[in-house]
Parts: sequence; C-alpha cells; structure tokens
Amino acid sequence: MSRAAEVTLAFGGEERLFRLPIGRIRALQEKTDCGPMELIQRFTTGRWRVDDVRETILQGLIGGGLSTHEATQVILGHFDDTPIFPHVTIAQAIVASAVIGVEDEALGESAAGVGTNSRSRDTSSASAPSTEPEPS
Repeated sequence: MSRAAEVTLAFGGEERLFRLPIGRIRALQEKTDCGPMELIQRFTTGRWRVDDVRETILQGLIGGGLSTHEATQVILGHFDDTPIFPHVTIAQAIVASAVIGVEDEALGESAAGVGTNSRSRDTSSASAPSTEPEPS
C-alpha cells in the first residue's frame, strides 16, 4: 500500500496528484458533514451531493500540493459548469486512497522501469520447485 496515501489521476486535461492528509480530511468532513467512509458509501450508492464531489477534489488538490488559490482555479475551470457525474469516480478514488491506500510501485522496479516485479511471483504457491541446481 502507498505510505503517502496519495493517488495520481487525470483531471482537467492532465495528471494531477491528490492527497487527503488528516487536516484535509477534517476540512472535507466539515464541508460535507460526514466522515470519509460515509462519503465512500455515498459515492458507491449514488446518494452523493454536489459538494461531496467538488470538495473532495478541491481538498485532494490542496493536499496534493496546490495552493488553495491554484486548486480553486482548477476547480472553477474543470469542475464548475461541467457535468458532475464523470467526477464521482475521481472523488471516490481520492477518498479511498486516504482511507484504504493504493498500490505502491511494483517491487524491484528501477527508475527506468527495468527490474523484477516480485508481486508477479507468488512464492506461496504450490507449484513445482525449480529444476535449477542450488548455487554452491
């Protein structure tokens, strides 16, 4: 799981970093009058409110490193006056990354993306042992 509880998602025509540290979660709770698990439930059941979606994205942008002014400008340009429904899955992913976490970079990956991915090998499987001789 991601130790930073952050997620990068496409929003407003580019990839953006979203993060909800405790301070941003508290601000979101105040704006939506509910906790993060209730927000996830609202997004999942379709019982969300406009500010559930808008404030989640706004707080996620601020937590991801944008100033309040910059984040507000992004929201004004890419959320307000646009259809809301396409943004619901983004908001849900932002809250879920804060509560549940997201997958880390694959183990063994180098900066260039070369290396072994130990997640792809299940060492606990009951497959036959390797026929390669043990190194001496």
